[in-house]
Order: sequence, then C-alpha cells, then structure tokens
Amino acid sequence: MDSQTAMMRFGVLLPTREAVMSGWRDPAAIYGLAERAERLRFHSVWVGDSLTARPRVEALATLAAVGARTNRVRLGTSIFLAALRQPVMLAYQLASIDWLTGGRIDLGIGYGRPNDVAHDLEYRHVGITSERRIKRSEEIIPVLRRLWRENNVTHRGSFYSFEQVTLEPKPAQAGGIPVWLASNEVESGLKRVAHMGDAWINNIKTAQSFRACWDKIQEYAAAAGRDSGAIHPSIYMTVAAGDKSDAQEGMAFLAQYYNRPYEAVANSMLCVTGSWDDVIDKIDAYREAGARTVILRFAARDQTRHLEKCAAALRQRGLLDSI
Repeated sequence: MDSQTAMMRFGVLLPTREAVMSGWRDPAAIYGLAERAERLRFHSVWVGDSLTARPRVEALATLAAVGARTNRVRLGTSIFLAALRQPVMLAYQLASIDWLTGGRIDLGIGYGRPNDVAHDLEYRHVGITSERRIKRSEEIIPVLRRLWRENNVTHRGSFYSFEQVTLEPKPAQAGGIPVWLASNEVESGLKRVAHMGDAWINNIKTAQSFRACWDKIQEYAAAAGRDSGAIHPSIYMTVAAGDKSDAQEGMAFLAQYYNRPYEAVANSMLCVTGSWDDVIDKIDAYREAGARTVILRFAARDQTRHLEKCAAALRQRGLLDSI
C-alpha cells in the first residue's frame, strides 16, 4: 500500500436493527459478523441507536457483548442519541465498557432527524422533548469528558446539575473516550465538529460536498485555535453491491428499514448500488476528498456474504490488509 492508501480504515455496522426486524431469537449473527470482521482485518465495528423509533438491540449492551468476543477491533456507535441519557450514568456506562474492552470504544453522537414524529416520541418517552436535543448534547459532551478525566466534578448547566461526582473506573483510554460528532451540510453542525469533536461522521452524498464541508471544519477549527489534524474525518456509506438482484434486495431492505420508498431513502443519505468495483470507486473518491475511515452498512439479508465480498474487493484494490 502507498502511505495515503494505508491511512484508510474500514468499519462495519452490526445488524442490531435487523435482529428486531427479522425476529432473530439469538445474537449469533451479530457476534459472528463482528468476529469475522476482525479476522478479515477490518478496523472497527459499529452499532446504531434508537429507543422506539427504529427498535433494535441496545447499543452499549451490544458493544460490551461484542467486546467480550473480540480482541482488536474498535467498537463504536454510529450514531448514539446521547440526549436521551442522563450524563452521569452515561459516562459511567461508557467508562466501564471501555475499561472492560481494553480501551476500544468510540462514541459517535447524533441527534435524530428533525420533524420526525417517531423520533419526537422517543424523547417524550424519557420525559423530555426533542426541540432542544442538540443543546442537550452540547452540554453532555464536556460533562462526559470531565467525568472521565477528573474527580469531584461539579456541574451546573441548563439541563443537568450535580455536585462532587467521582466515577470509577475511568476509561482505559488516556484522556477519555473519543467523541465523534455527526453533521452533514449544516453550518452549525460543522462548527460543532470543529469546536468539540475528536472525529467527524456523516453520510454526505457526494465526495465534492464532503470535501467542501471538511474544508469548512478545518477553517472553523483553526479559527477556534484547534489543530484540525486532531479531528478524524469519516464517511458512513450504505451499500447494496453485487449483481442486479443484490441491488434490488438492498433497495427493498432499505425501504422496509425506514418504512419509506427507496427513492426517498436514497435522496436523504449516501446509498451506493452497483458492482463492488463501483463501490470501491466511490470509496476512493471520498478518500481523495479527505475521508480516513469508511463505515459500511450492508443493505442485505446475508450480511456475512456481503462482508466477505467486500473484503475481497477491498483487498484486490490494495485497501485492506491480507489475512
């Protein structure tokens, strides 16, 4: 591999939503996909998050269980609705899981879709409203970091207040768990990444738009006195690759997943269909635009088959180490 290619990292989304959609009776498929991803030299595995809008196996419980069955892969949330959680308890849970897994957790934080009735209900179920979910998240992030790094923490904020809290164990990672922040082409979100994020996660639909947003993040970071080199840029990509039947299956899968026509889904996020060469070409365009991690979600019933084919295609193009 050349030095630029070697910088690319690949992660795989675990099918915690599919487990509910398909009525799985045991977690073997989730564990098996994570274990196989590790053996195939993928860098990370990820889980989504939702309470009731899109039911799935709970995110942090899944990472803890998968962490017990793997040794190397990093374990991330893509994305996690932090505003649904009380921050002291969340900091405690994450620190414990990071300690248990030898310092492999990445916390990707998002906010849910605006003007979505199902998402609004999630917040009501825990006794809050969705209107200020982003402001809640912005308050939670520095609270988490303080609780991971300090003792006797006191906080008095707009949403949360507590006094003299010390959490043990601290995360295994020095300085705490990296926080990845989600934003597409939204100025306030890009500024949030620049000011608060250890990494940036998005599903922007074109490499050109990704590049423009990444340039803005770097400019905003520099203006805030931050080293933009400390922010890790990634792209989240939904893939339905292979022959025509694979693409059709993927489109049907996504329509069921979101309970919307496929065209509406593809209009709102990055979805890639076609041959595996087409997928790798798309990945390469984002690499050239600055992406350093690609999180792949397979729109398929047979997730392991797609993982194997993806690994072979990446390896053939020199993007993934040999086993």
